[in-house]
Amino acid sequence: MLLGAFQDLLRSLGIPLGGILFGLALGGGLFAAAEWLRRRPARPNAGTVRIRVVPDPATVGPADTGPPAADPRPIAPVTVTDAEGSRTVYLRGAGASPNAPLPRARRFMAVLAVSFVALSTIQLAFFSRLFLPYDHLVAAAGGALFWPNPWPGVYAVTSASQLVPDYIFPMYLAAMAAFAIAGGLVYRRPALPAYRRAGALGLILLYVGVEVVVDAVFFTVPGQSIRNLAIVVRTLTGGIFLSGLVFTTLFLPTAQLVKPRFRRDTGALVQFFGTGVLAIALATLALLLIDRSLGDRSILLPFTLLLLLPLVTLETFVALNRPLYFRQLRRRPLPPVAKYHPPVSILMPAYNEEEWIAEAIRLADFAAGKYPGPVEIIVGNDGSTDRTSELAREAIGRLEHAKGLVVDLPHAGKSNGLNGALALATGEIVIRLDADTFVSERYGFAAIIPHFADPQIGGVQGSIHPRQRKGWTRKLRALEIAWGHYFQRPAIMGARSGEVIDGLFSAFRRKDLVALGGWVPWNGEDTELSMRIQRLGYRVRLEFGARAYEDVPENYQQLRRQRVRWARGMLMANGQHYPSLVSKTPEFAGLGVLLWLLTFARSGVRSLVYVFLFLLFLVLGVHAIVDVAYLLLLALGIRAVPLAYFLGKMGRWDMLVWIPFFPVASVLKQSFRFEAFGLMGPEANHEYA
Repeated sequence: MLLGAFQDLLRSLGIPLGGILFGLALGGGLFAAAEWLRRRPARPNAGTVRIRVVPDPATVGPADTGPPAADPRPIAPVTVTDAEGSRTVYLRGAGASPNAPLPRARRFMAVLAVSFVALSTIQLAFFSRLFLPYDHLVAAAGGALFWPNPWPGVYAVTSASQLVPDYIFPMYLAAMAAFAIAGGLVYRRPALPAYRRAGALGLILLYVGVEVVVDAVFFTVPGQSIRNLAIVVRTLTGGIFLSGLVFTTLFLPTAQLVKPRFRRDTGALVQFFGTGVLAIALATLALLLIDRSLGDRSILLPFTLLLLLPLVTLETFVALNRPLYFRQLRRRPLPPVAKYHPPVSILMPAYNEEEWIAEAIRLADFAAGKYPGPVEIIVGNDGSTDRTSELAREAIGRLEHAKGLVVDLPHAGKSNGLNGALALATGEIVIRLDADTFVSERYGFAAIIPHFADPQIGGVQGSIHPRQRKGWTRKLRALEIAWGHYFQRPAIMGARSGEVIDGLFSAFRRKDLVALGGWVPWNGEDTELSMRIQRLGYRVRLEFGARAYEDVPENYQQLRRQRVRWARGMLMANGQHYPSLVSKTPEFAGLGVLLWLLTFARSGVRSLVYVFLFLLFLVLGVHAIVDVAYLLLLALGIRAVPLAYFLGKMGRWDMLVWIPFFPVASVLKQSFRFEAFGLMGPEANHEYA
């Protein structure tokens, strides 16, 4: 009796109690997920491998070399050579944490591709049969959501024409299932733990349930406008769940705890989310105007939302925040280098770099001559098997403006060379410079240093240009630098949402590096350190007045090896520092994690867009060619304007004719990211020991 009266009251008021209960359950689930992430095990300086100088163990007692219980790593004798000769120095931890070599992930890539093609083909071939039961689920969910009111659904998936909104769900479902198979749920060894397999299966089922609820809501309002909104929602939810599935199956380093040194910067949160919301609104308005101008080409609207909305939103976000970055610089003017020039240590890790090491040292010395303060160049020779050490010692003996050392370490990877050199560094500011990177004779590095007069600045990257100009890989890299470094990076740094300071030419305070334990022995050690510095509360900067020229891979195989390492490094760094996103100070690196997650999801969407375009061609035949070409040209044109402008700023007018090939770089990077996924299964755990 009372229940019936209560239901009649709710019906008379039009209150959907089922929807309210669902909203409460969803909010509780999100809160529980955030709490689970926040409470996961983490520890300070997880994975760092600080190398330190100790006395000769043969002449002093164990107490003088440090207690083995506190640091059980062995003590290694290393040879240090300077202009006056060679001597032996004892380093604890040198060579103790080697980088793991990277195999190929051919099987993973093959299984991923075959599984996706097979599953998506089956779903599309039997679309109506498979999704007839789905329609009944939607109706049942609608009845539950709107209870005690009737579900006002007006159409179902199979009763409408099969356009892009209908394909988004099956394509994402096929992608998630394919990744689950390729990631090891069925075929891979060693097998994923049972709790990870259960988590992946649970995410797939939860994704289906969320899509059912989304359709139950959107099917209550007829018309094309609501279907267009459904595209955005379906794309967003699919990207979130696909990203979640990826992270469920990957093995990542232990999360790090970092205690901030600075007070909160709530203004950064306001700037990031304020400009983000404004960018979405402006991008949506611009695309609606484009759609109206297309007239009867309405078939393009779904693809403009999928492909162009994220792109235009990102460009608008960058355009809004770039002026704010340079405004920050004007509000905190830098002292001239003539007044602020603390001692500088240039750390140069090297492994089998006999081709470039002498010239890299010579140019670093030349740049030191333009800097008014003392400079030392320390080459961390990471057990090279060629003439790197010999040539480096000869180059150190010819230094004119700087002092120099060559530290011959046991081979263990780039971080070993860096941390070994850091152990002997004395400068207040440390510049990391790769041994195949040439400092510009015209610009040098001096413009980087005054940034550290500001106590809020913790890291600075110099401007990077490709050293070689011939070859398609070098040309694509020039386009990537114009887009990513010159256009985007100042904006995201200004919004405190940047992550990486490219390690091949970057600077930090030595005391910060020592306190943080140096670089980790994994891929992407530069990204990880950059995020750790920012979690302390420091801001980071990009200095265009300092320049270096990097060595760019000359062919596909070399490029693949480099980019798979980079892709793994980004995953590892974000895996270590996701606690910043759910911490009390999310503006300290957490915004960078959030932006990376958004772009991570966007890259998955972009990959599926090409599948959607192919499906459009199959459905509509040759009539779709003009529309697809128009859309792709529109996407390229949106990028072409900033690309052309910043290529001009780089002095690379020769690259303008290569702008149409910029999407090739995006496709290649996405394929390398897929391969990186295949190298982070259960067998990756030994890297983090």
